[in-house]
Amino acid sequence: PDKKYLPFHMLATHQSTSFIRAKVRSKLFSTGRTRRAVRERRPRISASSSSEKDDDSSPLSNALSRRELALIAASTVFSYYPDSSSIKLAHARNSSLPTVLVIGSTGQTGKLVVSSLSRTNNANVVAGCRSLEKAKKLQLDQNGVELLGGVDVTDTTDNLALAMDGADVVVVATGFVPGNPFKMSAAAHEVDNEGVVNCVKAAKKAGNVKKIVLISSILTNGRAAGLADSPGFKITNAFGGVLDEKLVGENYLRNSGIDWVIVRPAGLKNDQSGNLIIGQEDAMTSGEIDRHLVAEVMARAALDDKAKNKVYEIAEEGSYTNGYECGAPKCSIVGNNINKWFL
Repeated sequence: PDKKYLPFHMLATHQSTSFIRAKVRSKLFSTGRTRRAVRERRPRISASSSSEKDDDSSPLSNALSRRELALIAASTVFSYYPDSSSIKLAHARNSSLPTVLVIGSTGQTGKLVVSSLSRTNNANVVAGCRSLEKAKKLQLDQNGVELLGGVDVTDTTDNLALAMDGADVVVVATGFVPGNPFKMSAAAHEVDNEGVVNCVKAAKKAGNVKKIVLISSILTNGRAAGLADSPGFKITNAFGGVLDEKLVGENYLRNSGIDWVIVRPAGLKNDQSGNLIIGQEDAMTSGEIDRHLVAEVMARAALDDKAKNKVYEIAEEGSYTNGYECGAPKCSIVGNNINKWFL
């Protein structure tokens, strides 16, 4: 099919040791961790004041005291999540800047969102990912970016809420990847529907998230907009009913009570050939756009107060299929003039 029709697309807190003590204690007890599990998972840090007797008598308090010794020695802060397999030093955060958590940061678009945010120097950037190993290979921990492992939209709401602790803005850059034709519907439902809903529930549970920026797709609302018979809608939605699933996630976010931005790109590609066009909701039925440009729009939306409770459809000038154009007043060619992006 014409690619123009295919719009597919733990560690991060600087906290006090007293807060970490409370979080670790609460998490360990709530998940029923045994003494043996505590011993196996705690950092192996030597301390002359510790003894085998101390280990046997109070494994939890001893693990915490050893952890605190490590914090003092390193002059930084650990964030410990028992369900994560890795512990890593966090970068010191600038308390005067907002903290932005990017979920799906190792994806083709998500990694570019992380890069765009880090270049602004206007935020503490946390790259949330399922695999720290993959994040490290992609060198996401550059320019002060923190890595947060074990972040998965299909995880429990409680675990996602822990990952969002301290985040002012959450960018959800996830989307199912078409694969096994017999499992596409289930995958689209799990990621683009339930996964987004789960992120919103987690943000509300965390209590500190002020805005959620979600990547979606043009034609997501195609049925209600009278575009269900368009080639773009038919072809794209054939992949697991992904547009219908995305719509459920979008609507749940809109009704969440949290400020939101939904970015609906046209078909994704990896090179830019035209100026950025931003359209109103349900304005576009085809087109293409460079992933780097999508990431830049999402990063700016995360930090711009004017970007609030609105859908932005984006494509590149000249990328539409023959016979279709999205002109004024529905669409505007804004190019690199950032001041016009979120009017």
